[in-house]
Amino acid sequence: MRTIGFRLAKREKEHRTIGFYGADSGVGTTHLALAAASYAVGEQGISAAVVELSDKPCIGALDTKGRDFFAIDGVGYYPGVLPERLPELLCGPYRYFMLDLGCGADGWQELLRCDLRYVVASFSPWRIGQAKNFMNMHNEKIHYFTALLTSTGNVYEKKNFQRKYRVPVRTIPFLADPFGPVKDGRPFFQELLY
Repeated sequence: MRTIGFRLAKREKEHRTIGFYGADSGVGTTHLALAAASYAVGEQGISAAVVELSDKPCIGALDTKGRDFFAIDGVGYYPGVLPERLPELLCGPYRYFMLDLGCGADGWQELLRCDLRYVVASFSPWRIGQAKNFMNMHNEKIHYFTALLTSTGNVYEKKNFQRKYRVPVRTIPFLADPFGPVKDGRPFFQELLY
């Protein structure tokens, strides 16, 4: 009997998963995931999709037909996805998958599987306590983050966070429309995606 040898071709990874996890609800993970996908498609010409694994799904409201997949301006949207479906979606035609993970326990587990892992927090005076609680709860896992992202708070507070928790803190530029062109935020999104 003759044995057949198989040689596996080296394949580069065809996609990148970028996870956005909220230190608290309402900090802008969905807004940022939508903006990142719009930037990738509109400014870079790279195919991108938003996969909503959030504990509070909301991007389905963008589609009036209630489908489990739709596309707008070249960006693919998968609203209200269950984690079991993610491996199937990652075989799809997109180069970037922006995972909107919300702030629940299931989202945390998916964040750890992402290529780039971002935690979004608010440094507003009335919400900074939640950000500190989150960091204290996940103190041993901080090295898993790519960066902590915030659109609010002063420079002093951000520097304190970087020093105390040893995690890079990046400022999210003001984005009134997550679907529109990003003028002042190009350097931020270039760093975010690569």
